[in-house]
Amino acid sequence: MGGDGSRVPRLTTAFLLLVGLPMPAGAPTRAVAQDRPGAAAPAPVSVDVPNREPIPMRPVAKLPPGPVKENSGIVRSRQFPDLFWMHNDSGDEPRVYPIHRNGEAYRSTREPETPGVLIGGAINVDWEDITVDSDGNLIVADVGNNGNDRRDLVLYYIPEPSPDASRTTFRKKVFVRYPGQKDFPAPRSDFNYDCEAVFTVGNAVHLLTKHRSDTSMKLYRLDHPKAEQTNDLTFLEAFDVRDKAVGADATPDGKRVVVVTYKAIWLFERDDASQPLFGGRISYAPYQSPQVEAVCFADDKSLLLADEETGQLFEVELSGLTRLR
Repeated sequence: MGGDGSRVPRLTTAFLLLVGLPMPAGAPTRAVAQDRPGAAAPAPVSVDVPNREPIPMRPVAKLPPGPVKENSGIVRSRQFPDLFWMHNDSGDEPRVYPIHRNGEAYRSTREPETPGVLIGGAINVDWEDITVDSDGNLIVADVGNNGNDRRDLVLYYIPEPSPDASRTTFRKKVFVRYPGQKDFPAPRSDFNYDCEAVFTVGNAVHLLTKHRSDTSMKLYRLDHPKAEQTNDLTFLEAFDVRDKAVGADATPDGKRVVVVTYKAIWLFERDDASQPLFGGRISYAPYQSPQVEAVCFADDKSLLLADEETGQLFEVELSGLTRLR
């Protein structure tokens, strides 16, 4: 409370968030405006995008049975080396698929001919992304909402299983909703309540929306998740991604977040995870592949991307992105 400058005035913090500038280190991330019916939302952050050649994508492998079907999420394990978890979206059983970085599948000890780990009690309505938290959970996001009409958006928290397991179950399921949505389905002028891109910072789950009414994406955070009840998401900020966000991942410290659209890769970097995501350094590169919907950090220097249409796994070097600011 003294005059050491460590306290950030509320209006100053709100202003910095509004214009997309980083807050002082240690300042909490706050929503500028409540994302609720009738509230004035801040304009999305936007940057100029140069014309450039597509980034090189090195084919790694054809995905094995299981995730080759209709993959829509990938994340690196924080407990096991050389382990990446994948899943398919609607139409598959509630399974997660362990693979090596080279695309080869792990096989179950008890059921070697059946790919993946069955999540008992879960339902795959429209699984769209997967992430991991600091408590050792896989979090599968059943938040696909093409019709903008779902009232059952849910996150499954699953203790990360051994890659040679055949089945497990979830620890809890957490229902979520967007506070700004009042109509089900949403009107076509506000058809922006789908989500295919999810990541964690510590134990905090973040969702990036896939818009059909404009080219932006909104960033939401799940605060104080409570199981077996519907939790309002907290709106944080928005960014003009010039397309549809279909996958995301973050480094464990939350300082780097990658987002993939159907046409491009975006990298957001900040000095502290408490700072606004879209107020820091931004890099970009277009790519060419039919239908990439899954991305994750393979290590500090590269990404893995999975193409749903071709069933192909690719590697991309982060050094190939263009720094925009």
